[in-house]
Amino acid sequence: MSKQRPFLRGHGILMPLFSLDSKYGIGVMGEPAKKFIDFLSLCGCDMWQLLPLGPTGYGNSPYQCFSAFAGNSYFLNPEWFFKKGWIDSKLLKKFEAPNLGKVDYAYLFKTRKPLFGEIFSQFKRFSSENQKREFETFCNRNAFWLYDYAVFSAIKEYFDNCGRADFPKFKLKSNEAVLFAEKNLKERIEFFLFLEYAFSEQWQEIREYAREKGVMLVGDIPIYVSDDSADVWANKHLFQLSCEGVPTSIAGVPPDIFSKSGQLWGNPLYNWEEHKGENFSWWKARISRQAEFFDAIRIDHFIGFCRYYSVPYDAKNAINGEWRKAPGKHLTSAICDAAPNTKFIAEDLGPATREVHRLVKSTGFPGMKLMQFAFDGTDNPNMLHNIPKNSIVYTGTHDNQTAVGFFSSCDSKTKKLAGKYMNVKHNKLLANAMIKECHKSRANTVIVPLYDYLGLDDSARINTPGTTDNNWVWRINTNLSDDLAKEIYAIADTYKRVNPREE
Repeated sequence: MSKQRPFLRGHGILMPLFSLDSKYGIGVMGEPAKKFIDFLSLCGCDMWQLLPLGPTGYGNSPYQCFSAFAGNSYFLNPEWFFKKGWIDSKLLKKFEAPNLGKVDYAYLFKTRKPLFGEIFSQFKRFSSENQKREFETFCNRNAFWLYDYAVFSAIKEYFDNCGRADFPKFKLKSNEAVLFAEKNLKERIEFFLFLEYAFSEQWQEIREYAREKGVMLVGDIPIYVSDDSADVWANKHLFQLSCEGVPTSIAGVPPDIFSKSGQLWGNPLYNWEEHKGENFSWWKARISRQAEFFDAIRIDHFIGFCRYYSVPYDAKNAINGEWRKAPGKHLTSAICDAAPNTKFIAEDLGPATREVHRLVKSTGFPGMKLMQFAFDGTDNPNMLHNIPKNSIVYTGTHDNQTAVGFFSSCDSKTKKLAGKYMNVKHNKLLANAMIKECHKSRANTVIVPLYDYLGLDDSARINTPGTTDNNWVWRINTNLSDDLAKEIYAIADTYKRVNPREE
């Protein structure tokens, strides 16, 4: 495996797709995404970092998806179907919902499938022979994962959308399960295939538009998959499961600043010996699929490539887990081989060991640094003078408070240290100063969440780890002005981050 070349000196914005403004109840592809790319271009940005795009279920977390390969149909733009002639203006109108500043997932769950079902009926009746061939080609090209996902989704729907563990039958893929679905749920299998076809077609338009504007799309993949997923359902041998399909151990992290009892994620852990025996074919396919969507991929919880925290399945918290060894360089080599033209970012936050640091360094992947972690009174790695060039520096990520929220709630000692370090005398200026400090750093790349540029408080926070309420719902419901773009451009230009160049 050759070492990845560093990113050019540049900057980007973190903005979830679901947070975009649109008239359809959630951010969607098409014009809303293109308008944001236009804004990024005006800002002189060369990156748009997104969160995972997979189909979400209970809790709405993009890090707990029904598939590591599929796209979320909530992000489909109804106007694309209108242009194809598979929807009339009356049906198009039914997709509309007011933007109240939050995503109403319950409303989307109730309304989207019936509406997409009508579109699918129109597709079958009125699509051209060429369109039908494109659909068939897509299905064949993605056969590795797509049919299993569609069958799983159809069975899940048949069982009133309960979790895999609560299926009355077919908790795991079997010949009996597939035959049952093909006999009784054929129409619904085709429906879920169609949604994935539409998602891929719409996203490719977004990717081409971003390329024209000089904006890289940065994706995000969770290291683990949900227990309630087609991946676990169809690939029992690749996970630490009992004969009945119940996880024997689950993922999490030990106690940290987010939780005194640790975080119990609940994901089934990988059977790494099986993955290694198959030359990591599942991982290669997963990365290849994401490389179709993105120019660069952030690997969430990268430390899990070196070692993983194993917690007994019936544990009430993550205090008594234990660390175990993961494949390390064998896995990073496999994913690099699967996507040689894609860049990777290592989310190496948390209890990173020397082994993790060595692995990150050997790959050439940039690690991550957070300014919100810089002011704990120690000379820590997140302080600007300690940040290496081959890094991505953030004010905070989707798991942190907004910059304004952070400085509004932190103690006076932290504010004093931050003010002294950034040469700021007024506390109200700390959040803006943090943004400029990130740009000033030696790090090749700066990525700032949009809500920090907007100066928003914690009402715009994306996720609070260890909680389930009010996460993944924030939406922007105002136009992004040219004046804001000019301000962002000016900051980046001052610190030589516009028109990225080698140093």
